[in-house]
Amino acid sequence: MKKLLLALSFTVFFLLITACGVNQESEYGVHNDSGGTRFIDNRKAEMDKRQDKNVREITDQNPNFPNLTNSQGTTSTTTGVYEDKAREVVRDYSKFQPDEVWINGNQMWVTAHTKKEMNMAETDKEEAMLKDKLQRAIPRYDINVKITER
Repeated sequence: MKKLLLALSFTVFFLLITACGVNQESEYGVHNDSGGTRFIDNRKAEMDKRQDKNVREITDQNPNFPNLTNSQGTTSTTTGVYEDKAREVVRDYSKFQPDEVWINGNQMWVTAHTKKEMNMAETDKEEAMLKDKLQRAIPRYDINVKITER
């Protein structure tokens, strides 16, 4: 009987101790309620505004990280900006016409065309020069260049 009373008192004591630390706000923030996550929220928290501003300031300060935001408060993860930049570099800073640009992870493949016939040594030299220009313009990727004749 004494052991049962001791076990019961320990259980009650344990429940009282653990119940005192109930947190009214979820650890995930104000976007949760008692039924779970709110998927639609019309409120814009001040913290979210400050976080967007901080992200914009960081990306604007690094010249190797182009600003991908089209408007304030939005971010973009599209790689189309880099593909367009690669085509622009090929078009403006070489005598070749840009064609396909592919990005896979940290690799970028750029294809350029020429109407001039070139031997293997000339092609290798031109590919190396174009790769150097692209690497300086877009240092984020390891760039592979292929020049074809049309």
